[in-house]
Amino acid sequence: MVIILYPDLHTISSSFLLGIGLAAIGTIVTSIGDVFSYYNNEKNIDPVRANTIGMLVATLSLLLFALVTAKDFVFPTSLHYWGGLLYLAIFASFIAWLLYLLLVKHMGAAESSYMVALFPAIGGFASVVIGESALSWNLVLGIVLAVLGAFIALSKKKKSEFPG
Repeated sequence: MVIILYPDLHTISSSFLLGIGLAAIGTIVTSIGDVFSYYNNEKNIDPVRANTIGMLVATLSLLLFALVTAKDFVFPTSLHYWGGLLYLAIFASFIAWLLYLLLVKHMGAAESSYMVALFPAIGGFASVVIGESALSWNLVLGIVLAVLGAFIALSKKKKSEFPG
């Protein structure tokens, strides 16, 4: 992450620090979610049902927060906005999280947590593909190191499970 963010480190702002803090909190919440997902798998709770309930609770919580803080609801009319929202809601949230829950089910909570190291790499790659960021050596090196780190972590785990 430091390599990917290195070009921006000279302009550290409060927004940047807030982003780092939220990323750290997100990592902790994801780890807790991995443990709950593993628990659900041990109790044979269907990942689709668990994912649907989780997304519903999150949606209702956000709606309640918006109502309590008296936020205005604005419904954009742009087709581009709604297409992006549907992509984020269906593919980038529901389906991606469902696949991650299935990964936890088949690999276990500890092993699948190494995949979280790939999230910034995937985000960086996607950002270049959609034209939001320029391809840079820092980004390429960061992606390579993230993939290499996940590979090493997972390959060491397999060697320790199967001695000899």
